[in-house]
Amino acid sequence: MDTATPTAPSAAPPAPRGVIRRLQSRQGREDPFPLYEEIRRAGPVVSLGPHALLVTGFADCLQILTDRIWQVPDHTWRAARGLDTDGPSRNVLLTLPRLNPPAHGQARRLQSGPFTTAALERLRPTVRRLVRTHLDRLDAELTEYGRADFIDMVARALPVAVMCEILGLPTEDRALIARYSLETAALTEPFATPAQTAVADAAAAEFHAYVMTLLNARALSPGTDLMSQWLTHERSRTGPVPPDELAAHIVFLVGAGAETTSSLFATAVQAFEKHPDQARWLATHPEALPQAVEELTRWDPSVQNAVRVPTQDTTLAGTAVPAGTLVHALVAAANRDPAQFRDPHTLDFQRPPQRNLAFGAGFHYCLGAPLARLNAAEFLPELLRRFPALRTAGPATRTPGLNLRTFLTLPITRSRPVLAAAIAQTGGAT
Repeated sequence: MDTATPTAPSAAPPAPRGVIRRLQSRQGREDPFPLYEEIRRAGPVVSLGPHALLVTGFADCLQILTDRIWQVPDHTWRAARGLDTDGPSRNVLLTLPRLNPPAHGQARRLQSGPFTTAALERLRPTVRRLVRTHLDRLDAELTEYGRADFIDMVARALPVAVMCEILGLPTEDRALIARYSLETAALTEPFATPAQTAVADAAAAEFHAYVMTLLNARALSPGTDLMSQWLTHERSRTGPVPPDELAAHIVFLVGAGAETTSSLFATAVQAFEKHPDQARWLATHPEALPQAVEELTRWDPSVQNAVRVPTQDTTLAGTAVPAGTLVHALVAAANRDPAQFRDPHTLDFQRPPQRNLAFGAGFHYCLGAPLARLNAAEFLPELLRRFPALRTAGPATRTPGLNLRTFLTLPITRSRPVLAAAIAQTGGAT
């Protein structure tokens, strides 16, 4: 990758004043879309300081994600700018989101096994069992106390449990792993505060050490689990994958799989409450679930921003972009681009299938997208069937961030069966 510092600032108009600060405010975290529209009105490409850009258009974001001249800001790029350190999170950062070819392809091939169609079909009964187990617990909590935290009980706990099953992580450690998943999420955030970075660094170091202990035990006594298999995986021409590298990939997979799916589940709960007509329609048209999942992820994607840099001078929407410029492709804004989607701010489960960027595009397309869809396919119908009266009992809390829609809490109750009545009117779930 070209590591040269851009020689001249872009001619793009400036971003709206304080927009990053406002996106990270409580109001901005809850509903960033008016701010994305404010950015769009300022121009298709706007400057964020002298050497960074924000991009909102679908076609431009798709170009950034698929054209090979655009790469992620990897260790080489970051080190040239004094951004990389030898801190405890360094190993975790050398994973798929921060790798470019050919290292990216090698790591992706290693990790792709659990996400093939055949592997996921074998996993489906396990996911179904875990969905029912977690919803049983939610039912018991609501029955006893009348309220529950949906994130703690289900949204984060369930995808963590699924990832533990896939990787062979100990069942008794799921709560610990869920904490690691949450606390390391800030490592993906370009505007994380020093305090957030310190917490994430410490959690990454603990999680990495925890996984290394497991890998060392598997090396002495291999099993049939995925970690044991990966320990003996041979790279072409380079030999076995080092355990510390494996540990970094496992830390990444757990965090990425848990936090994005957690966000999808919580977003679904909020969407069903705010749009009971859509929940009612979906409950009575289960065959439409795949397109409903795609619409949910378009409407409010778990990953809202992708960061790239061009390896050579290029242009976006007529704006010159020098090599090495840091560019934020705001995929959440792109997914509501009126030039691409009719009534883009409307949640419509009957929307005809249309490509969106919720899972990215190009060689960094989300490795776990098929697993996220499987989780949703098993979870959402069961949620609608068993909890038609579910509603939020207060505002969600989220961590500040531009990349991930990370939830901390989402209080829920089922004391006012508005959705239940709406579904019952059409003979749906009871």
